[in-house]
Amino acid sequence: MKKAVLLSTEENLLQTMNEDLLDRNKDLKNFCRLLQHQQGMSSIAIDGRWGSGKTFFVKQCALLLNSTNSLSYLNKEMKEKVYDTINDKGFIENLADNQFLAVYYDAWKNDTEEDPVVSLIYEIIQQLDLKGGLIDLNKMSSILTDVLSVVTGRDFTDLFNKVKDVNLLKNIQEEKNMDAILQEFFVDALNEKCDRLIIFVDELDRCRPNFAVKLLERIEHYFVNNRITFVFSMNIEQLQHTIKVYYGNDFDACRYLDRFFDIRLSLPTTISNRFFNSLNLNDYSTIDSVIMRIQDTYNLSIREFCKYYDTIKIAGVNYDRDETDNFLFIYIVTLSLALKFTNISVHDEFIKGKNIQPLLDLYDNEFGAYIVQELLNKDEILPSIEFSNTFKTKDSIPVIVEDKLRDLYNAIFVKEYTITDYNTQLGKYCFNKDSKTIILEADTLMGKYASYE
Repeated sequence: MKKAVLLSTEENLLQTMNEDLLDRNKDLKNFCRLLQHQQGMSSIAIDGRWGSGKTFFVKQCALLLNSTNSLSYLNKEMKEKVYDTINDKGFIENLADNQFLAVYYDAWKNDTEEDPVVSLIYEIIQQLDLKGGLIDLNKMSSILTDVLSVVTGRDFTDLFNKVKDVNLLKNIQEEKNMDAILQEFFVDALNEKCDRLIIFVDELDRCRPNFAVKLLERIEHYFVNNRITFVFSMNIEQLQHTIKVYYGNDFDACRYLDRFFDIRLSLPTTISNRFFNSLNLNDYSTIDSVIMRIQDTYNLSIREFCKYYDTIKIAGVNYDRDETDNFLFIYIVTLSLALKFTNISVHDEFIKGKNIQPLLDLYDNEFGAYIVQELLNKDEILPSIEFSNTFKTKDSIPVIVEDKLRDLYNAIFVKEYTITDYNTQLGKYCFNKDSKTIILEADTLMGKYASYE
């Protein structure tokens, strides 16, 4: 089955920019403008929840920056695709005046390395494409010349093999002038390639504590250059927990991180209507309205929502059933599946008949009133709905949304049915002992309505 979650391939990076599915093109442009105004050595932190699209954002930004530099690794065809995608000639021309080059470094992918400097330098060498011979290798220390000689004219995997065989930085780490050697490396590289190097460090909050701390402190100590800007994309709250694991629970991780970040930005998390539309979700469908209401209530990250939406499709929510079963899938199964992503303990309480609060929270507004209206028996009216009052008589029984939702919850999850008391009629819907079974089966994603296509 086709998944809603997108991998951060160049094709998907271009597609989401072209269609602006996440409504972030304006944020990309603003962030690039921020980079244009950086002076001296600088460091920026982009904070975002896990699954909020941080990797997409920084990779798209790197793609934009590299597309405007004639010496970047991007070929002419890819650069033209980026120009067509962003469709803003003035912005591209203005960005090109700064001659940026961007390097993307996945810290989590490399946190098996003993020293992060090895893998970081490797990524810089590879992505700056120094194999073209644009720098004077003789100016480098013997160690960095050794590193570069592996890259020049050879497959890049040779470098990793060499790193595994011998610690290329062992000698350089023992020298007092390691920072001077790295400075010379960056001066030569940047003079030939760009005016400013932007190094994106992603997934730092997922790394082992000792690797995360070592990477931050190595960068602060050794990568000092007025033409370098580091951009760290992470969940700062999670990184603070990581730092405390290393230094202790009483350690002030927040102030510690302030040493490394000049600016902290927060990545917007709102999911745009364009993104919903790309999944064929719209307000005209009842099930789609419930799904979008759940997103609004639980503020799922982009990744969480995509996985949630895939789960709904597997559960068979769109399958054609009788009226009562359709009601259960549209209003209850969708909620139960959402709770699995937000709080599994609350989910378990909900389906065991011990916690009605998620139902009350989700349908606490006017939307909930219209749902409840379908559950009204012949002599009941809902005063909060004007249409309902047109049928009011002296014998009408006024009900409130919360009470009717409680009746619904009890009918599905709490009531124990017997031979003589075998169903509960709420409006046009009839609930019985099978109602809960249907929900629990759907919850497993292996029920009779499950779809894996």
